Amino acid sequence: EAGFVDGKNPQMDKPIRMTTYKDNAVLFVDFNNNAVRSVNRDGVVKTIFGSPEKKGYRDGFADEALFAGLHGVAYDKMNDIIYTVSASNNVICKTSNRDGKLFTETIAGNQKEKGFRDGPAKSALFNSLHQILLGEKGEIYVLDIGNAKVRMLKNGIVSTIAGVDSLSPLRSDFKYPIDMSFDGKDIVICDAGNASIYRLILNKEVVKLNIDTKLEMPHGISSDNNGTLFIADMGSNKILKIESDRKVTVIEDANLNKPAAVLFDNNTLWIADLYNHQIKYKELKK
Repeated sequence: EAGFVDGKNPQMDKPIRMTTYKDNAVLFVDFNNNAVRSVNRDGVVKTIFGSPEKKGYRDGFADEALFAGLHGVAYDKMNDIIYTVSASNNVICKTSNRDGKLFTETIAGNQKEKGFRDGPAKSALFNSLHQILLGEKGEIYVLDIGNAKVRMLKNGIVSTIAGVDSLSPLRSDFKYPIDMSFDGKDIVICDAGNASIYRLILNKEVVKLNIDTKLEMPHGISSDNNGTLFIADMGSNKILKIESDRKVTVIEDANLNKPAAVLFDNNTLWIADLYNHQIKYKELKK
């Protein structure tokens, strides 16, 4: 049952992306509720910001900011900052503490215009942002699905890292790259459009993995940062594990209804079960 309730008997409406958070909790994007919320292992949900009544676009303190199309979230533990991307507003935002309250501000993109343009952050254009990762040196990577590119924001400048055309330094046959995760220093990407997994070796190349099982619609990806990948295959309602960039095994296929995302954290695999409106977790064998 979809809804919007915090606490020990929570309700959510299409949880779609996750990231690790403080206090051993996980942050997730509650898509239809236009909210970012947290959940712990006891199942207690807290809304950090946003709500069903706050759909739109407006920067400001948490009680006045508006959100729509939230589709990616990342957390900077060092500075206690939450970053989000919007698929419909085409912007990158950061939410941080200001005067004891949470404040959301746009740091890149233009809500009034979608498209493609690199350059200074506020004049850069995006087309349907779907995920965000934080690098170790202040760089922010985003998946720009409408342009089929991986792009980077660093020092106030947006640039293209990889994509489908000659404007991209690293070429690939991306069709609908929908989620990404770090795997060590590489970025691994799942593409729902051509049902493929890619390994982006930064500043070198993009490699499509030659895995031994056909995927149906990979929608979520995570990694143990040691070469093992985890996939939420929405098309088959299965959670898969990929070892050595080839061997695929099913690790969960019970009672899932369009799993949208996975998150590996401390030998635990979190699952955003989109159409069941649930967050689940599974302890993995060491």
